[in-house]
Amino acid sequence: MKKEDLLETFKYNPFEVRILKEKIDTSTTTVYRCGRLIDLCRGPHVRQTGKIRALKVTKNSSTYWEGKTDAETLQRVYGISFPDNKQLKEWEKFQEEAAKRDQRKIGREQELLFFHELSPGFCFFQPRGAHIYNALVDLKKLQETWFSRGGVSQHLQRQTMAKFGTLGSLR
Repeated sequence: MKKEDLLETFKYNPFEVRILKEKIDTSTTTVYRCGRLIDLCRGPHVRQTGKIRALKVTKNSSTYWEGKTDAETLQRVYGISFPDNKQLKEWEKFQEEAAKRDQRKIGREQELLFFHELSPGFCFFQPRGAHIYNALVDLKKLQETWFSRGGVSQHLQRQTMAKFGTLGSLR
């Protein structure tokens, strides 16, 4: 649609108007329609909301417009939808199983690592975790040495890697 038409269409919504004025530098852009809803976004949207039979809100949070603390506060809602309740239940079960195998959780429980707000997303190794990490680094260096020299027989490589338990992961 033309930008000037969109400015008229969204005159009731100051956020959409700001996006059009500040972010859209072309004369046209895309919108998506779902019934009466017209949304200024890259899309795509579900063609008909009637196709959604199962819905789950997964998270919500408060945020500032464009991440600026002096701007308006907005509510952000995250969710997922499925065409039937069976698929939603399967997804929920998969999420539960994945949470049980989360390395952040397992690492804390086994006293291998921890996380700190000083460096979000980066783990700090505890002594046991550092020992495992260093053993893996040593193994990787050993493998690189073997393969770069090219003088180690396939039989010896297989025997040694089987001993370290990494043969299956290298196939």
